[in-house]
Amino acid sequence: MDKIGPELARMWAWFLVASFALTCSVCQGQTAIPDRLPELKYPPIGRAARVQGDVIVSFRQTPDGNTVDVTPISGPAMLQGVAVENVKAWHFAPPAEPAGQVYKAVFHFQLNPPNDGFHDNQPTTKVELDGAGGVRVLSILTTGLQRMECPSAVERELQPAVISGDFVELERWNEIVRVAADGSVTWNFGKALRRGRITPTEAKSLLEQFRTRPVWDLCGNYYQAGLMDGGGSSFKVRIGGQEKSVSEYGDAAPPIFREVELLVDAAVNTHQWRHGDPRTESIVEISYEYLPKPRKTKLMDAASNGDEVRFQAALAAGDKLTDVDASGWTPLMYAVGSYGNSEESEILKAGANVNARSKRGETALMASAATGIADEDLLHAGADVNAVNDVGMTALMLLVQRGKAVEIAILLKAGADARKKDAAGRTAMDYLNAANCGRPIVKQKDPQWMTMGYSRCNALDGDDYQKSKQLLSDAGARATRTSASK
Repeated sequence: MDKIGPELARMWAWFLVASFALTCSVCQGQTAIPDRLPELKYPPIGRAARVQGDVIVSFRQTPDGNTVDVTPISGPAMLQGVAVENVKAWHFAPPAEPAGQVYKAVFHFQLNPPNDGFHDNQPTTKVELDGAGGVRVLSILTTGLQRMECPSAVERELQPAVISGDFVELERWNEIVRVAADGSVTWNFGKALRRGRITPTEAKSLLEQFRTRPVWDLCGNYYQAGLMDGGGSSFKVRIGGQEKSVSEYGDAAPPIFREVELLVDAAVNTHQWRHGDPRTESIVEISYEYLPKPRKTKLMDAASNGDEVRFQAALAAGDKLTDVDASGWTPLMYAVGSYGNSEESEILKAGANVNARSKRGETALMASAATGIADEDLLHAGADVNAVNDVGMTALMLLVQRGKAVEIAILLKAGADARKKDAAGRTAMDYLNAANCGRPIVKQKDPQWMTMGYSRCNALDGDDYQKSKQLLSDAGARATRTSASK
């Protein structure tokens, strides 16, 4: 397949593509839908800065159906203005409730790839009811998005069936996964080569999901002009003997590209190829757990991504807050283990068990600590600050690897025992020193290309490291290992 050279890749820019969703609901859970839906545009400055998140606006209705006392409650400052102005233009006929009722409107601002087929440089906005009494406004802009090698009408034609010799091959960085129509699977990761097998029926079902119009309408390459850094992936597929290749850089391809990519991962269980037995998977991996995984639910994905709409949809479809994936991770663990907005508050309000244990005995507080955050909401909800996993590791030990003195102080104030030792006799001070030398005791396997080493013991911020060391020392922690430069 054709490759895009690194020189060109370094010039691509993050695409400025946005989808914008709005849901309006009454504080008590009822809905209030305006009879006129004003046009909504994603604020250009917010789009340029890639600002996204939820904005909550409160308002009242007047007897004639207009809105008054429109006030922003929370959300990114760059996005509040357009939300407030939009609500001011709402009108209800007749008012859903007696005048004076306080309502809340929740605007979900989200940056997403476009669907293909939009005209370049032309913003496209679509307003629709979401089926649950809310309003969804989609705004897509393809300015700067580059497409190359787009198929002709003949090349878009679908083949009648999957035949012997057909295959799909997925490539990301130094990983290649290939699935043949007979069910044989090969997986290359760096120098590792492994072989496996799924049934021919499963293989054919996978390939049939590539034999669709949205897939064959895709262009050969997607990228953003000026992009300096970003992830890239590609797939090659043969259906009915006809081949098609698609590559993208910086998540610039339409959503169908990601959807079929994940179908391959689900079919061959790429997660286990990378991580091994999920029952032994460390909680530090949860922040990058984007791959399909046995018993991982849509609710867990939505909790991790902070997607309120999909979160509520997953609950309505039957997913439960008590569900656990193959590693024993709960929706709460996924929520607090994410780096962005999450559904943690909703899950805690529902009474989720904050001390639930994974297969390795790890807790939600440990998932949060692995990201460098001492989650006070979990602590207030009764999280056991001194819980240990199967090898005696505590949340404090995971937290100190990030070297954030402010967060460490929070756990210590909550009663974390700095003198505890893990099964190998190591203290939190040992974890701190090892991380400062670029050799963390617990490190992520995925993505492996993000692993880096240091020739000197200065991997952490110098001031934070010294403050963290002093905090642990004052709390009684002592190093049992000598950390020296390589």
